[in-house]
Amino acid sequence: MMLKRAIIFSVLILVLGLAAGTLIGQQTSTKQATSIEEDRLKILQEDLSKKTEELKKLKNEIDAKIKQQEELKAQLEKAQAENYQRLAKIYEQMPPEEAATRLEKLDEDTATILLLAIKPRQAAKILANVNPEKAAILSKKIVAIKEKSSK
Repeated sequence: MMLKRAIIFSVLILVLGLAAGTLIGQQTSTKQATSIEEDRLKILQEDLSKKTEELKKLKNEIDAKIKQQEELKAQLEKAQAENYQRLAKIYEQMPPEEAATRLEKLDEDTATILLLAIKPRQAAKILANVNPEKAAILSKKIVAIKEKSSK
């Protein structure tokens, strides 16, 4: 009977040992899995941080390019305005009939901008000599521009 108890006791210890080993193995496996997942998350966070920095640099570069383009556009607009002023002075020096003949040959937008750059009294004299249909179109464009600028 003693032998039987010893065998049962040995088997019981063996089963408990196996169960304990399995639990320890599962805990170790769970800890390893958690550690691997944490490492993976750290790597992903580092990658995300790098990508965020790259995007910030790209945004700054784009902002600088936009600013540069805006400065160039402003310079171009200033140069165009100066050119229209020079041309307006030339038209103001011409006899109104001659200026009207040349103005009629310009496209409507250019003619409108030019008329706006010419002194009002001289522009009126020139416009009085322009073909009535074109004068009406130019007048409407001038009014539209004046309305937009007053808003």
